[in-house]
Amino acid sequence: MARPHLTLEKWLSSHTDLKKEFLDLEASEKSGLIRKIVASGKKDHYLSKNDSSTSPNDDQDLAYRNSQSQSDSKNKIFPYLPKFENDEFIVEINDAHFEILKKKFPSFKYNHNNKENNCVIKQITLDQKTLKELDKIKEKYKFKSLKNCLEFLIDRQNTQLTEKNKIISTLKKEKSKNNDSILRKELKLKDEEISQIKTELEQQKNTIQENMSRSAKEYEEYLIQIAVSKTIELEKIKAYVGDMSEVDQQSINGALAPEAINEIKDQFRKNCTEQKQLLIMKNQSNLNDALGFDQHVDFYKEE
Repeated sequence: MARPHLTLEKWLSSHTDLKKEFLDLEASEKSGLIRKIVASGKKDHYLSKNDSSTSPNDDQDLAYRNSQSQSDSKNKIFPYLPKFENDEFIVEINDAHFEILKKKFPSFKYNHNNKENNCVIKQITLDQKTLKELDKIKEKYKFKSLKNCLEFLIDRQNTQLTEKNKIISTLKKEKSKNNDSILRKELKLKDEEISQIKTELEQQKNTIQENMSRSAKEYEEYLIQIAVSKTIELEKIKAYVGDMSEVDQQSINGALAPEAINEIKDQFRKNCTEQKQLLIMKNQSNLNDALGFDQHVDFYKEE
């Protein structure tokens, strides 16, 4: 069954704006088949070139520009020319030019769409295997062209890359969290070790202080024992002294009296206490310097 005849009016009824651009381009080319007449306040008029029936003389062009009615008169003179008219323009071309323009328009439309879609035409060479695989994909997904097939492959590749990047990003975050967790555990262990060392140092300090205090007390008791021992010896001497002047006897008795002994003890205790305090202060300073407590007093306060 033959295809129905496509008239100029039917042809221009679809993609009208785009076809007007096509007619503008054709009219602007020296080798174009049509020319364009533009009159102020009038519709654009497209006419076939090099056709005696459509080539008005200068008087006709002037009449067209001055009056639309004269253009109507011209149309009556050549009623056989295919004509299309809408609110913006008029087209009058012969059948031969119309057939040529119909064949040229698809190429114009293709280039126009490529330009609108920012497409660039590239010539590539593919081996038979690659082309066969592309044809399989085209057939499987029912793509209209290899261009659609390539776009599909690129989009799928980009999607896969995006998914991989998400996985990599997730793994990096998990690794960072694990590293932070390990670091926190190590810091906690270090804090516990430092706390344990502080406790041990305090215990050692207390032990040393206790030993120092005990040594001073033992020294005090030792001195008292010496004083008592000497007192007993004096008592023994007194018992063996026979003939002695009253003055010497009174001197010895005074020396051996309980008050004198207590006074000696008190004096010894006082001396021992002073010596003990000096010993503690001296050893305390040396101990702090050795252990570094004075240098870290602020550190312990902060803790």
